[in-house]
Amino acid sequence: MFDQRLTQGFSSLLMKYLPKLFCFEVKPDSLYARTDFISLLVNASMLNCYLDGLGYASRDLGGRVPTGETALSYIKSIDRYELESVTWILLEEQLNELKVKGLLNRPVPIAFDWNDQMFYGDENTTDMVNGTKPKDGSSYAYQYLTASILVDGRRLTIALIPIKSREHLLDYVGYALDRITAMGVMVRYFVFDGGFSSLELPAYLEKRGFRYLIRFTPNRVTKRMNLKDGESARYPCDGQFRVVRVDDRETGMDYLFITNMTCGANRLLKRYKRRWGVETSYRMHNSFLAKTTSKNYVVRLLYYAVAVCIYNAWCLFNTHGTMRKAKHLIVLQVRLLVILASFLGETMATHHPPT
Repeated sequence: MFDQRLTQGFSSLLMKYLPKLFCFEVKPDSLYARTDFISLLVNASMLNCYLDGLGYASRDLGGRVPTGETALSYIKSIDRYELESVTWILLEEQLNELKVKGLLNRPVPIAFDWNDQMFYGDENTTDMVNGTKPKDGSSYAYQYLTASILVDGRRLTIALIPIKSREHLLDYVGYALDRITAMGVMVRYFVFDGGFSSLELPAYLEKRGFRYLIRFTPNRVTKRMNLKDGESARYPCDGQFRVVRVDDRETGMDYLFITNMTCGANRLLKRYKRRWGVETSYRMHNSFLAKTTSKNYVVRLLYYAVAVCIYNAWCLFNTHGTMRKAKHLIVLQVRLLVILASFLGETMATHHPPT
């Protein structure tokens, strides 16, 4: 069994942030406290299961747990824009944990991407659903633009923006940049994958004075350039960026980048590969994502925000572990810590009294 101090430590860190997302009022005559609803969703997130199934199973085992239906009725009462606002506040507070540890005293790379949560149903009658690459029997998804800092092997998600339409992707990026700047993050450079390939994005970043690296989709112009490995050329437009081709000898893949950085091709490839850690973070988000068939967007957004919060708490707890030379927690340990917290009597409610 894990050291009880470890269990208490992770639960305390998680509950330092998580309750902010549950911005709903519990009825005065309710049989359950707000912490009961938080515990239900956190446990469902850890087990990647549905609230209904977990609620019924827990009640059958004698637990004092609200039903999934009751929990969802409260969740649906949350104002979407308030939820988006408190999510930004939570992410900034988690970012400040790294600042306190002195890990953001220098400029850091920031990687952008988006995460698809596949949708099944009538996309024409459901808000916030976009077309995407076919996956798992669907071509539609709820999408979230995210940005993560890359520092000392740590990947902390610092931006989470719901995407209503990919046609306005540049506006979403601009909004994220404004928020990141307001957080006081010193940016070394931005990294974008091929999904952001365009001429508008580098022109926008140039105007704002940022350095960037964007994986570019080949077009007729780049094909006429006929670049070889390590060669670069200025793209024929008003911007100051160049096109660079890099062949990865380890994987056999070739890359085409648009950038305004002056470093060599191999350094560009190395910097781009650092963003692959962000892909890992998205898989980790999904490791802490509760299941639902609800088409209510507030439900979807809360579930994903909770997953990001848990993931960030895991990263921060490992950061604390690094400072004290403790062993890093793996995801399975995180799951067990939360489950053990209940058996050891260290429930969520012990850290925050019912409201």
